[in-house]
Amino acid sequence: MAGVEVPIILAAVGWVASPLVAKLLNEGYLSLGINAEKKLEKMRDTVLPVLKSVIEKAEGSPHRSEVEGWLQRLKDAYDGAEDALDRLNYDRLRRKAKAAARSSSGKRPSNNPVGSSSFFRIPKRVKWVIKGGRDMLSPRKIKLKVRLKKLKKIAGEAKELSTLLGAQPETADSRQTISVPPQRVFGRDEDRDEIIRRLKIEPPAAGVPIPIIAIVGRPGVGKTTLAQYVCQQLRTELGDRQHFDLIMWVHTSCNFNAAGIMKDIIQQASIASEPQDPVAPDDQAVTILTHLSNLDTMVVGNLDTPEALRLKMNKKLNAKKFLLVIDDVWCDGEDRKKNWDALFRCLSKCCCLPGSKILVTSQTDDAPRKIAAANAATMEHILHLKDLAENDFADLFNEYALPSGEFDSHLREDLKKKCKTIAAKLNKDPTAAKMVGETIATKLADLLRSQGNLHAYLETIADKDWSGDKTKALMWSFRHLPAHLQRCFSYCRLYPRGYKFKALELVQLWMAQGFIKPDDPNERVEDAGDGYLNDLVSRFYIQCHNRFRRSSGTGKPVCYYTLHELLYDLAEKVTRSDCVRIEGNRQSEIPSTIRHLCIPADKLNEKKEEICKLKKLRTLIVMEGESVVSDENVATTDTFKSLKKLRVLQVSGLNLEKLTRKFISEMKHLRILRVSGTGESVLLVAVSTLYQLQVLKVENARPRAAHLTDLVGLRYLQPSGIAEIGNLTSLQGLENFQVRKEKGYELEQLKNLNELRGRLCIDNLENVESKESAIAANLKEKKHLDSLQLVWRDGEDNANSNLDAEILEGLQLPPNLTSLYLDGYRGPSWPENQTSNIQELALRRCGMLEELPPMDQLYPYCRSLELQHITRLKAVHTLPPRLRNIAIFRAPFLTFVTNEDLQLSQDDKRSIREVMRNRTQEWFRHQYKEDLAHNEREMRDFIAAMNGREHNKSVPAADADIAAVWGRWLATHERKTELIYNRQNEAKLLLPSTITRLRLEGCNITDHALSVCLQNLPSLMQLLLADLKMITRLPSADVLANLKLLQTLRLSDCWALTSLDGIRSLRRLGNLLLIGCPCLDTETAVLPSSSRSILFESCADVDVILAYANLQHLSRLTITRCRTRTASLQFCNLRSLHSLSIRDCSGVSFSVDLQELHSLEYLILQNCSNLREVVNLPRSLKRLGIRGCPILEESIEIDPLSGRRMLNGIPVEDSFEHAL
Repeated sequence: MAGVEVPIILAAVGWVASPLVAKLLNEGYLSLGINAEKKLEKMRDTVLPVLKSVIEKAEGSPHRSEVEGWLQRLKDAYDGAEDALDRLNYDRLRRKAKAAARSSSGKRPSNNPVGSSSFFRIPKRVKWVIKGGRDMLSPRKIKLKVRLKKLKKIAGEAKELSTLLGAQPETADSRQTISVPPQRVFGRDEDRDEIIRRLKIEPPAAGVPIPIIAIVGRPGVGKTTLAQYVCQQLRTELGDRQHFDLIMWVHTSCNFNAAGIMKDIIQQASIASEPQDPVAPDDQAVTILTHLSNLDTMVVGNLDTPEALRLKMNKKLNAKKFLLVIDDVWCDGEDRKKNWDALFRCLSKCCCLPGSKILVTSQTDDAPRKIAAANAATMEHILHLKDLAENDFADLFNEYALPSGEFDSHLREDLKKKCKTIAAKLNKDPTAAKMVGETIATKLADLLRSQGNLHAYLETIADKDWSGDKTKALMWSFRHLPAHLQRCFSYCRLYPRGYKFKALELVQLWMAQGFIKPDDPNERVEDAGDGYLNDLVSRFYIQCHNRFRRSSGTGKPVCYYTLHELLYDLAEKVTRSDCVRIEGNRQSEIPSTIRHLCIPADKLNEKKEEICKLKKLRTLIVMEGESVVSDENVATTDTFKSLKKLRVLQVSGLNLEKLTRKFISEMKHLRILRVSGTGESVLLVAVSTLYQLQVLKVENARPRAAHLTDLVGLRYLQPSGIAEIGNLTSLQGLENFQVRKEKGYELEQLKNLNELRGRLCIDNLENVESKESAIAANLKEKKHLDSLQLVWRDGEDNANSNLDAEILEGLQLPPNLTSLYLDGYRGPSWPENQTSNIQELALRRCGMLEELPPMDQLYPYCRSLELQHITRLKAVHTLPPRLRNIAIFRAPFLTFVTNEDLQLSQDDKRSIREVMRNRTQEWFRHQYKEDLAHNEREMRDFIAAMNGREHNKSVPAADADIAAVWGRWLATHERKTELIYNRQNEAKLLLPSTITRLRLEGCNITDHALSVCLQNLPSLMQLLLADLKMITRLPSADVLANLKLLQTLRLSDCWALTSLDGIRSLRRLGNLLLIGCPCLDTETAVLPSSSRSILFESCADVDVILAYANLQHLSRLTITRCRTRTASLQFCNLRSLHSLSIRDCSGVSFSVDLQELHSLEYLILQNCSNLREVVNLPRSLKRLGIRGCPILEESIEIDPLSGRRMLNGIPVEDSFEHAL
């Protein structure tokens, strides 16, 4: 075992034996004002070249222990010098802050050249520095100089060790980054095809547990790659060939829990139901399905009980055929068994479609077999993944070691022979092939440029022994990694296994530890950190994944990063003496040497004594534990008071009220403070003297006075309502700025914050009093901002409309802006000084705008346009040519009408006006009087504007009888309809053919205008029409047939809609929602046969509509607040129906006949007071929920043995809030 540990120990601290020592010495001497270039040049010539060779020679040497001791002393000296330099920088920032405070207060600085407190505390041994003047008398500088001298002395010992070991100096090579080669999978096509074939085998009968297929093999053999290869192939299937509705991927860490996996499943199912195209972030009515999906993504973190998670997961997987991939399954230990049991019991209750499958990867077949047996699931197949064939593995290795394009064909073939020898020693491990191959490729490229001996280098590598430990090859590659990348990679050990991290959070941690040293002094540290991260990705130490989600509404990908299983093992080994992560119930010791610690909150008290001894600790991450920690159980002050060297403090699940100002203020080196669940006292006052702080994020803390204005190095801040924030000129992350009519909160505070980037919301702009203040905000210089939201809070009042226009003009938007949101803007005109780079534009509550300028000229690159609550908007002119998403919501004056409409006969106009009066005799009773009165007021305003009169300020009475309110509403609607059809000129809504999503709600559009709008939209995938009272029929089949990609159609509150006309021509329509359409002609409402999910809500004669339907693919049907014409609700031609819900149907007495529903597994009957009976319950039924059906519930019996409610032998549930 010792032979294995040796290189690990050397590698763990080997980074310090590198040019990083010279860099630190140079920084230290420069801070002291000492020119040490000659000394450092000598060190670069004599010491640095032998450092690396000393470590390599030590591996097999009897002097190994001496080298290890030297490395540890060198590392301690490095950290000591770094701490001293850091403290010196802190003192400089403190003096600068105090000088600024004196200057602002009018006090004169002291003329005393030597402060008495400094003068009389000079150590005797350094009296010689007095001649250097006052500045040299600082104890901090003395301490730094002593530590630099110690570091230089220990580093110089490398020369003696090199002589002892016979190590020869290496020639310094320039680091060359190799681009990532094409991602290819070798030798796994047959395995992939076999897995896919088995995944597509349908179960012999409905109601069986979800089958499990397992891929089993040793670590690194390629199990995860094969599973990804399978998913990739399945996702390429289109249309009818698509076998699974949903493919989900979860990774199980060593300490996984069922709740975490269920949350992951819910989130992935929610993301899968999102539209693939840009959608406005606050659009709350996409469709019921996408609305709930987005909501799920936001609130899933708040579901903290197993039952709530189970119900939510059931809802997301209901009526779907899914593939769930569970990567890296283990089933040892009682905790894991319990969690697997909980997860699979929940999955077994899901009402998914037959054919759903679970694919797992595991190192042994024992784990998947145990899981399947414990949950009565079918272990359908176990694929024991063998090593790649020798030639396939050699090809894989050559792909990385000898990238195409670097060598001519003859040389490449010659080098392949040596590479084949090396490949044979890598245990056919694909991960090792990537890592070692890329390292060799880098060296070969250098040798090729310098005309070095490529064959001799490969001969040396081929002679190495990498048998045994799987990480040996990776360790060899790690030792050849540049020192700065070694430190950065090792730090990833703090994350849990399988954790998905974002680039910025990791780069911020690297910054805090001082790992990032830009070569260019003008380069932003974060940009240099991104370069480090990309370098690690290109070398395969870190994996990058792209997930296309609605990040900013422009379809930009969201990237996240992970560590491969074997590389996480490597990180664990090389940080064993430096980094500890305590998880679950594992009993882990905390060595006194460690610098970085991650610990659950409920373990703090248990480990308090050990933590208090960690004087050199630089990172402390306290995560939420498995149990809630009370304030009495954690002696916070005692635990934290000795941790004065911390660079990073992140605390979750712990109240830090006891972490008093005294101890927070002692953490002079702190760069990152992230706290959730703390009191306000920790924030602002306590951190006001942490001058090196870069990231401050404290949740649930209200902003106070200007306590942070001295923190000039602060780069990321939450909360943002800090007075005098304009002093924080280094700020890069500030998502919200609230303008107040108070000193220190003026808009001018933004003037010098030119490093802001990403997203910024400027709120309460009604408090800005002049255009000059807007100009002074200097937005035009904020070149890194890409998303800007401008908000006025006092609604649509036109009192300051001209001032708003001046302010918007004065703001002079950032030049690189891609997303712009205007909310509450009251200006009557549109400013001309807009940037043309906008890709996403949203206008909300802009109450004085009557028309928009030519959008195709102002915003040629815009892809998403939202117009919401623009109550006076009358015209929309030419739209951007690349537009993909448009939403018009609550624009009651906006009218679209064609010449064909204007030429209708009086009889046609009369029939259109009267259609609702004749068909809604029962409907109006179900409406809310307040909504009708509000809508009536909008129509009155419209009529007044059309007639050239002022808007009517009076509010229609809502306290009258509902019949009177409804009659008055009808009369007003008919007057409005007549005015629209008597217009002089047409106004069409002409959309570019690039549109993929269209939402029209609360505006005026006629039948012909809607046909013109839809006739040339071949890319349209979602069509959402709501509150369009003028529409009487959908366009013809000739028009709708052009919507070849339409998948979702929602018709809501279209009260005059009588015919669905050409809806049958929508061949790919999967989701249909009919809400509040009471006038549908049942004889013409023939639904498309492609529908998989249908919702009827507040519609009439649903039973007749379903009787005419041929819905062979329908799997989910929901009927809510609807009326039936007959006394029996029957379902014919619905053989695929999987889920049926009937709610709030309290009309005439009726029964439900389920005779034809042979695939039905999920039935909910709720609040149907006149439902008499349910007949022919199918055998396939898994869950039956009944509540609020008093007549039907009289037939329910109580089982004498179980005490459960039963109907015809089937258990009845009465709790199903989250079921659908």
